[in-house]
Amino acid sequence: MTQPAGSTFAVNVLLTGAQNVYSVPLQVSYDPKVLQVVNVSNGGLLSQDGQAVALVHRDDEQSGALQITATRPPGSAGISGQGAVVTLTFMAKASGQSTLTISKGGAKDPSMQSLPVSGAVATVTVQ
Repeated sequence: MTQPAGSTFAVNVLLTGAQNVYSVPLQVSYDPKVLQVVNVSNGGLLSQDGQAVALVHRDDEQSGALQITATRPPGSAGISGQGAVVTLTFMAKASGQSTLTISKGGAKDPSMQSLPVSGAVATVTVQ
């Protein structure tokens, strides 16, 4: 993906083949010299049945580590299917290249038991 410097763009963090997912804690790594986190919003997968989603995030702008947890309401069932867990909005700060890496990914069922997941990498070029 190529973006002009100064522009903002959105990236969806997708989950496919989800089975009984209640919470998704993850960490996204990026190059803070090239990109700046502008917003983290609900992607819709965990709220597909109309339930509200609690979204908590902390961005370490020095190291480029964005920690996010998206969780369904207490007592609600898990969600199955596929879709965006969260949508990340970045600003392209300066020319260069940055990988967006899910450096720590996870999913938990309503009993808070870990579910198997695997992460992916995307590359952003800022011109």
